[in-house]
Amino acid sequence: MVKLRINMRQGSDLKCENCGVELKEDNIYVRLINGQDHYFCCSHCADKYESRLGNLDGDGCCSL
Repeated sequence: MVKLRINMRQGSDLKCENCGVELKEDNIYVRLINGQDHYFCCSHCADKYESRLGNLDGDGCCSL
């Protein structure tokens, strides 16, 4: 199970850590990776980012 949590800070410009899309409260996906919160626009970007760290098989996908 994936733990999701929205932690929006006032005035901060959060961007997807994989593709760079600006994140807003209605399109944020947070995944705990290696004990740290990482912010993404979708689960596909989170999977791709995590696969580059060697934590998942496959290469993920994102059409953003």
